[in-house]
Amino acid sequence: SGSSYHYAKDLRYSTITPAISLAFRTDDFRSNKRESLTFRFVNVMRQKNEIIDTDDIDPDYSVFNTRYSYSNNGIINHFSWFTDLQIANNFSKLSVDLEYRKLYQNNRQLNLRLFAGKFIYNDTSSDYFSFALDRPTDYLFDFNYLGRSETTGILSQQIIIAEGGFKSKFENPYANNWMVTANASFNLWKWVELYGDIGWMKSKLQSGRFIYDSGIRLNLVTDYFELYFPLYSSNGWELGQPRYDQKIRFIVTLQPKTLLGLFTRKWF
Repeated sequence: SGSSYHYAKDLRYSTITPAISLAFRTDDFRSNKRESLTFRFVNVMRQKNEIIDTDDIDPDYSVFNTRYSYSNNGIINHFSWFTDLQIANNFSKLSVDLEYRKLYQNNRQLNLRLFAGKFIYNDTSSDYFSFALDRPTDYLFDFNYLGRSETTGILSQQIIIAEGGFKSKFENPYANNWMVTANASFNLWKWVELYGDIGWMKSKLQSGRFIYDSGIRLNLVTDYFELYFPLYSSNGWELGQPRYDQKIRFIVTLQPKTLLGLFTRKWF
């Protein structure tokens, strides 16, 4: 597969990704269990602006990626996990991501997610390939960012629930050694939920850090349209801090292929 879009103003990227994917399922066709194993070699070619140096790595790079995924999406219980290995010239990293959702008889829903990632080796000097608490750099160009290079404005407030999965913005959200996080939410009334995230992270030559945040989640359409209002975090009481409107985060899906899943998914 391949793609070509802009990753910054007047800067374009292209990817060429040969891949092999194997899918497995049980003999029981009524079962929701799914397993897959994917091997791919992601080749990224980026236009480089000589005046604005976006990072200190070569604009072109390649990453070998293999991922095993498992899911069992039932009406009452939803469980999925994957393990992901990436190998490149100057880094290698391994991560695990687990997600569990349970719908109770009183129509309350519990959502849990765990993430753990560790660099096997890392010879980079920037955070371009580092683990992120929120809004990963997406160097494999897998995510549908509306404003990929935005650091201010409404588009910079979009989040992707990946890696750390945090909702608050932190001054230094990256870890180039290891990261372990947990995300949880529980609905208070219909689509109004209380969320909380905790995490431990460590970068080379630095002490480990404990990070947390909490707030209100408006789960209007799960995974497709959600709003997050931070309340309290490692930054303190965010509700009373200046420019609170810039702290609000959102999830929105506009890609036609992804939106199709809204009508074909099994609801729980």
